[in-house]
Amino acid sequence: MDKYETTPEVLNIAETCAASISIDDLVALCEDPNIPPPLQTSKKLTYGQIRGSDALRGRLASLYSTRVPSPLSPDNILITPGAIAANFLLLYTLIGPGDHVICVHPTYQQLYAVPESLGAEVSLWKLKKEKKYIPDVEELESLVKENTKMIIINNPNNPSKCNKLEFLLIDTCTFRMLVG
Repeated sequence: MDKYETTPEVLNIAETCAASISIDDLVALCEDPNIPPPLQTSKKLTYGQIRGSDALRGRLASLYSTRVPSPLSPDNILITPGAIAANFLLLYTLIGPGDHVICVHPTYQQLYAVPESLGAEVSLWKLKKEKKYIPDVEELESLVKENTKMIIINNPNNPSKCNKLEFLLIDTCTFRMLVG
């Protein structure tokens, strides 16, 4: 894998992460040219703040506050070292014994194993090759229970890479039936 991972014009079809970007790419994404750059090369690197730096949380709050009617507080933003930590914190906060979770499958093991480890019952919403890995909404309906607290959908689905969103176009009546 090392031989081809950084070879130009080679498509890594096994990749599970977003494409990497440079600091220059990150700066180019900035919507406000008047704010300081995202990287200050003179700043000493330390362990850092557990919730994420005040500056980063403040900038994110400012960015997203322009898109919503009420301002977002930096105190409501938590920076995590990747999706695994964010997923864990969300599941640990919202799921517990007696809850029921539906998780699309196949997917990352964490998405169904962590709720199970927290005492929740987990039903797998299995994607099938013969259906081109497009989720079957009727099957989802059959999995919903009175105590269903969360439906976990990973899109594009890993490892199938299916990114068909048609299944999400559930009419309002069907959605109400699913969530009670």
